[in-house]
Amino acid sequence: MIEGLRRKFISRFGKEPSLISFAPGRVNVIGEHTDYNGGFVLPAAIGKGTYVVLAPGEGKKIRVSSENIGRWEEWEAGQYPKRGSFGDYLRGVLLYSRAPAVGLDILLSSDLPIGGGLSSSASLEMAFALAVNEFFSLGRRMEELVEISHRAENEFVGVKCGIMDQFASALSREGHLLFLNTKNLSYNFVPFPGNLLLALVDTGIRRRLSSSQYNQRREECRRALQALRRLFPDLETLSDADEEMLLAARPYMDEVAYKRAVHVVSENQRVEALVEFLRSGDLCMVEKIMKLAHLSLSEDFEVSLPQIDRLVEKISSLPYVYGARLTGAGFGGYIIALLLRGKEKTFLSELSTRHVIFTLPRGSARIIYSRPG
Repeated sequence: MIEGLRRKFISRFGKEPSLISFAPGRVNVIGEHTDYNGGFVLPAAIGKGTYVVLAPGEGKKIRVSSENIGRWEEWEAGQYPKRGSFGDYLRGVLLYSRAPAVGLDILLSSDLPIGGGLSSSASLEMAFALAVNEFFSLGRRMEELVEISHRAENEFVGVKCGIMDQFASALSREGHLLFLNTKNLSYNFVPFPGNLLLALVDTGIRRRLSSSQYNQRREECRRALQALRRLFPDLETLSDADEEMLLAARPYMDEVAYKRAVHVVSENQRVEALVEFLRSGDLCMVEKIMKLAHLSLSEDFEVSLPQIDRLVEKISSLPYVYGARLTGAGFGGYIIALLLRGKEKTFLSELSTRHVIFTLPRGSARIIYSRPG
């Protein structure tokens, strides 16, 4: 991989790269739309991700070649033109990193599907933030790079995502799920069962967060929190509410906001329950929790589609699958299934028309090559 990227960089820019960074995509096992509501999530880094190959540029010119989408962008270092393109993610990282205004030559390469719900944008941001931090010797901790990447997507690109995606890309651990409290960013690791694999099934439906109903869902959650604060003014986040609070505040909510709040409150409970059942090895209860999680995404948060619901039902019915649900923001992307090891070929035969990724929880973002001197 390193040699192949090195050769591509030399072919594009006519020089040796200085460093190569990698940041994985992530899949969220459970805890959907809770991260921007201060709740619990349970993601894992996967084996696919984004590579950033970087070297000093000429003068103050920043040049970027994206291998996957066949695009090229240039701009002056120290300037941050917003163009509605992939370069915005890089410009946001440079802006919030307060990186020196010097030229850079950059090659981007990824094996993550764009718009698949596996956090291709967070993977790009984290890989680039790590490369910039290393190249300029900024000395920032990984948690700081998470915040920089999150700001780039929220404030510069304009997608109001939570912090889970960047956090999972930066701080995951091999063989474990990341149990993260997004309110205070405390976290610990949950060992992934040794007899299972993560199977990611492509629904065949692509979506872009910036053009989907994602920001609308955030606004609906905000309305629910406003209504709750009429009775509970000290409530900090929607995830701090419980069922009794929701019932008390229901007269002050429109029906849509109430359904969104029901999902968030119940989803946080499901995350905690799933962690407990994974640790105890009760896979039958894991399967039930996953089923309830998808049902809530479909009926309360309304981010699924009928064809996705049917596919989840089919996958869930297989005797060697211990739970399946839509993962990511919704409106398309991937379904995650907890699959018994050794059943990969059988699973593929059942889903012969679908692209499937098999993975175990992987490690976090890292520098994979740095040229001596």
